Amino acid sequence: MKKIFIAFIAATMLLVSCKNNGKSAADADTAAAADVQLAACSIFSENDDMEIIAIPDRVNEMSADLFRGSYNDSLLDSLLPDGSSPSAINVFLIRTSDYYGGTRRNILIDAGLGEEAGGALLAQLKREKVKPEEIDAVCLTHLHGDHIGGLLKDGQPVFPKAEIYLSVDEFNAWSDDGPMAQQNGLWKQVLSCYANQIRLFNDGDKIVDGWITAHLAPGHTPGHTVYYSGLCYFVGDLVHAQDLQLPYPDFCARYDNDPTQATATRKKWIDTITRAEGLYMCGAHCYEPFIYLGNTCDLVL
Repeated sequence: MKKIFIAFIAATMLLVSCKNNGKSAADADTAAAADVQLAACSIFSENDDMEIIAIPDRVNEMSADLFRGSYNDSLLDSLLPDGSSPSAINVFLIRTSDYYGGTRRNILIDAGLGEEAGGALLAQLKREKVKPEEIDAVCLTHLHGDHIGGLLKDGQPVFPKAEIYLSVDEFNAWSDDGPMAQQNGLWKQVLSCYANQIRLFNDGDKIVDGWITAHLAPGHTPGHTVYYSGLCYFVGDLVHAQDLQLPYPDFCARYDNDPTQATATRKKWIDTITRAEGLYMCGAHCYEPFIYLGNTCDLVL
């Protein structure tokens, strides 16, 4: 892959107000919300003929208590003396071009909280001059509420023409007899509204006309998925607090369904992306949307 890219940070800072919208922490993967400024930014991948835009759906903080008891509480207190770590809820828009004979596409990685829960995705898409009906695909990392809430508004599909991509493992885990069944209320609504648009895939499949490669990354949920496209690995909820979990990946948020598996998966992918040349980690809860780890990243693994 040709490593030519342009990264820019918009001059206008985006101020997102985080309000208590009645959702539980388990639904929203968020705690101790606060008003924080986050810059909109994009990466252009010239060889792949695509632009990747980080869309801040909401900005918040992760409480230290979410990680307490998972690894080393004394270290936790020393690393987060204020009792929290900056975090966010991000959606990523991949815009492909037909300049070199390809297909013009608008692809979302996850869909955020939803406008009714305080998510800013639709407003941000409007800023990018992308209409909901112009979204061709939504690739879901997993089925927690802060990743699928944006698919619905007033109980109706927000993206009427989009194919909804989901791993077979995640789909099965949230079915009526699956291990996540007790959490599947919102997913049932999504499944009903997008019944003819769901596209299931297996580990390693290339999806959305080959633009994206899907990798199973279980632990947070049984079918949690990491996506690779352009210059980016989209890691979903492998990381909830980047300042804490990148240097010390043994810390697990209590949202992780299988902490042991989640820790092993987090270490694997941090190592993979660290060894990659010129590629970025994009986390659903990272306040820095594009994180370059590279070979020089000083990680404690």
